[in-house]
Amino acid sequence: MRRYETSMPRLTVGLATIALTVVTFALTVMLPASLYSGRGNDESTTLARSAAPKVIEVAIIPSRIDVTGQCVESMAYEPAPRVHPAVDHES
Repeated sequence: MRRYETSMPRLTVGLATIALTVVTFALTVMLPASLYSGRGNDESTTLARSAAPKVIEVAIIPSRIDVTGQCVESMAYEPAPRVHPAVDHES
């Protein structure tokens, strides 16, 4: 009986898979991390650090909120009423 021989050896496919995995990881993780690592000192971060934070006052009118409600304990604990179908015994 003849054995089936693949046209492309498994080792080549395995190495290509590893190479593509490394390239994908480098492009999706390493490259963005190196681009946004904060090495540069642009004007927007310098201005944001030098400016003093502004104080914002907030007034809530009314200054107190009263919440009232009625607790009905039996609502969630009572079983649902059973509905019995009407049976016609005369037939």
